[in-house]
Amino acid sequence: MARGRGADVEVKFRRDLGLLDITMIGLGPTIGTTIFLLVGPGFAITGPSLLLAFFLNFLVTLLTAMAYMELGSAFPETGGGYLWIRRSMRDPWGFLGGWLSWFGHCIVASFYIFGFGLGAVVALETVLGEPDLHLFGLDEGGLTKLFAVLAAGAFVALNYRGTKITGRSETAVTMTLLAVVVAFIVFALAAILRGGGLPPANLTPFFQGDSAFAQFIALLGAMGFTFIVFEGYEIIAQTGEETKDPEKNIPRAVFIVIGLSTVIFILVALGAIGVAGSCVATSPGDACLLVQTPGGIEGNNNAIADIAARVMPYGLYVVVIGIVLGALAAINSLIFSSSRVSFAMGRDGTLPKSFGRLHPRKRTPHVSIAASGLLIIGMTLTLDINTVAASADIMFLLLFLLVNWAVIVLRRTMPDVKRSYRMPLFPLIPLAGIASKGIIALSLWAYEPQAWFIALGWIGLGLAVHYVHSKKEVVATFTKAVEAILPAARERYRILLPLEDFDRTELVDFAALVAQVEDAQLTLLHVVEVPSTLPIDAIDRLYVGEVRWNLGKLRRRAEELGARASARVEVSHRVFETILENVKEDETDLLILGWKGGWRKGRILGGNVDRFVQEAPCDVVVFKSAGLKERPARILVMNAPEWHVSYATGYAILLAKKHKSTITIFSAVQTDREMEQEKGYSARLAAMCSTHGVPFEEKLLKTRNIVDAVVAEAASYDLVVLGASSEWRLTQFAFGPMQDQIARRTTVPTLMVRKVRRKEQWTSPPPVPAPAPTP
Repeated sequence: MARGRGADVEVKFRRDLGLLDITMIGLGPTIGTTIFLLVGPGFAITGPSLLLAFFLNFLVTLLTAMAYMELGSAFPETGGGYLWIRRSMRDPWGFLGGWLSWFGHCIVASFYIFGFGLGAVVALETVLGEPDLHLFGLDEGGLTKLFAVLAAGAFVALNYRGTKITGRSETAVTMTLLAVVVAFIVFALAAILRGGGLPPANLTPFFQGDSAFAQFIALLGAMGFTFIVFEGYEIIAQTGEETKDPEKNIPRAVFIVIGLSTVIFILVALGAIGVAGSCVATSPGDACLLVQTPGGIEGNNNAIADIAARVMPYGLYVVVIGIVLGALAAINSLIFSSSRVSFAMGRDGTLPKSFGRLHPRKRTPHVSIAASGLLIIGMTLTLDINTVAASADIMFLLLFLLVNWAVIVLRRTMPDVKRSYRMPLFPLIPLAGIASKGIIALSLWAYEPQAWFIALGWIGLGLAVHYVHSKKEVVATFTKAVEAILPAARERYRILLPLEDFDRTELVDFAALVAQVEDAQLTLLHVVEVPSTLPIDAIDRLYVGEVRWNLGKLRRRAEELGARASARVEVSHRVFETILENVKEDETDLLILGWKGGWRKGRILGGNVDRFVQEAPCDVVVFKSAGLKERPARILVMNAPEWHVSYATGYAILLAKKHKSTITIFSAVQTDREMEQEKGYSARLAAMCSTHGVPFEEKLLKTRNIVDAVVAEAASYDLVVLGASSEWRLTQFAFGPMQDQIARRTTVPTLMVRKVRRKEQWTSPPPVPAPAPTP
């Protein structure tokens, strides 16, 4: 029985993210804290040739980016580089791709958390006027780690609970970061021009080192140390299965992020070098790229903030805000992406299955999030910020090396797969990418050997885990479970009923009644919302099967009532957008929505109901059906001089004929002139009832407050029916100023109707045939 009811329910996975969304996902972490914190240490390694290092990093990154663009257009799967490596190579290489990706995302998150802690300390020092802050017995380093760990714990908890930052919020944060960075560039370059141009002394010596070889190694070291700023396109690859038109949008987003980031990095570095040169800070707040420490001269992580304080009004505050905002946005993205990789590995069987399980209530990968959080916090407590940055660089350089090899293998083993983007000069470009990534990674040994020990230790631990766990499972390719039924023929009229609760049978009964009258195609839709921390196909198949079974029962019920019905389950990150896209794609004529009656300040009716009424390009019926009797005996129709009311009365007549109910046409007015007008409108509605043999009565009342009168009158009825007023088009109303108040205040079940005029619109409501018998 369950099989029969579930098998005829279509399941779809909805792609939610557009080009702007995925560009912001990659750009936010790229231009965040890294550009503010790494210019000083990068300058300490190679001097003014840091400008050249950024440009060469762009060229080197472009080699691997072309591999990502080709693979992303051919295999738009959640998991990005990890899954491509798994497709192309046998274990342990496939496993190591995921292992490096997971650790790389975690250690980059640790770097951004460091940035947040550093920004918080600088902000406190500025506010308190204490250049050398000590609190709770902790110095600056201890306070930085304290604030960093608190931020990490907060974001791990948010991801565990399934709370998410909305796409609009992420876009707003990224735009704010862009504004901060652009402001710094403008003021720094303006300061240079006011001083007579870029001082030649600030660019000499251009390279760091006593010999050409030493200068070359220094340049490579700076490229490796700052490579972390170019890893944003790996996060874009994580969104493959949720991206609209991924074959085109992923390559575009990758190129936009890399190109824009390179321009920003070079201009920020040029502004900083032009203003500060090679001066060495000897006291807090000195606007220098280098700083004197007990261990010698080192790069100043606070250099951009100190320079901003010198060239910009409130520059220190602006940059500190940028550091904190960038860190917060990046932390959320990276905890999100790191938990996705470990979740995918658990689902594949390359990590214990517990990593691939969802929390039974919160529907989040709680084990993956907890494991990622422990790694992030552990690295934050035990490593310094520069070692964290170098370790992240090594992880991503090795990961990108493997991706370059994967694109060569997949071009050879899977040549028939459609590739909307194909890199030129194949295989020279991926081979050059492999060589360049390997050389840059090795160069970091000269500057951060501890980072290499961490990388080798993690790889060794991964191999041990792999061989101990050693479940030789077939690679899960995350094929989409789209089990579609044969498409139904296009009807003259289509009705869509989104259902959140499967016990709302009264909504199905009403929709089936209208569908039978209109000879329409009724579609029942349930949207399974997946938390943004999960890939779109991460939802438990048993849960989807249960949803299909319940929706199949309701579809069967609609058919028993005489309606042509189909059912569909869609899996998506965004419920409202998914339902609205279904309305547009199916060319829906009528959208029926259930409303529980709740609302809050700032909303009209609450939830997504307001947005559907305002934005749906079709007729909308909102049914507050809680407490509706099985056979409502008395129906109250609020009379008004609006054409929406005629259609609302038509629906009331349908229900009255089915349940043998009596309709009361109620007119509440404030003046005698309105009373005469309302009598005419009431007579028109009474004629509709008389034509269809429905018993009715007309009531007219002169009152000072129409809303109070209708609410008081409705108390003795089983159902209230309201038609929209012409003011519904104003954004502060759903159905109209009085209609909205009545719907919120009355405790009686309420049916609200809003029509949309079309080119071929009926001049009057359609005839009302006899409804099907109640099952």
